[in-house]
Amino acid sequence: MRLPPSRQSRAGPAGRAAHGPPCRSETGQAADVAAELRYQAETWDRPRRVILVVKEREGDLLLDRFFLVTSLPWTTKLRHEVLAHYRERGKAEGHMGELKDVLAPALSSTNRAKTHWRGKKPKSHTPAVDAFAYNEVRLLIACLAYQVMHIARRAMASATGTGWSLRRLRERVLRAGARLLISGRRMTLALSAAAAPFWSVLWQQLMALHWADP
Repeated sequence: MRLPPSRQSRAGPAGRAAHGPPCRSETGQAADVAAELRYQAETWDRPRRVILVVKEREGDLLLDRFFLVTSLPWTTKLRHEVLAHYRERGKAEGHMGELKDVLAPALSSTNRAKTHWRGKKPKSHTPAVDAFAYNEVRLLIACLAYQVMHIARRAMASATGTGWSLRRLRERVLRAGARLLISGRRMTLALSAAAAPFWSVLWQQLMALHWADP
């Protein structure tokens, strides 16, 4: 978010921190530098608290920066606490967006029975249901499936040393061709050659987990 200059903007002593030393901590690691100011756009009824965050990315020539416009008062949360708060919120929103994108729970918006389907009357009518209860069950099942996939995703990331999205996990690991061989004493699941290497490392990671007691 880029804020244009305004006569109503006023940077206090914290605002000068952005012009200080580079974003390096005492240990030499890259660190965030937060500066605080008050800003009022032309369409705003009052000035608001704005936090400028400057961060250094490895390999980049220029510093990265972004602004946070918040209604949280400084008496409640300091600038670094506000930054941590919005990062946690963004992380939660990212998980929810990933759940909706990959699992796509089919939630109903009405409890009325359908009288028409694609412009035609159906041959049979279904009775009305409690849409809220149905949505609750579907969402709980989707959250449970997301948690299981998230565990598998973290296990694959630990085994391969690379990041895994849920979509990549679904397409390359879970959605795999297989053949079930049944003999007199055992059943053997033969996976496709493309998915077998992933399952070999994933299964070792899953067996090493310590599951909590029920």
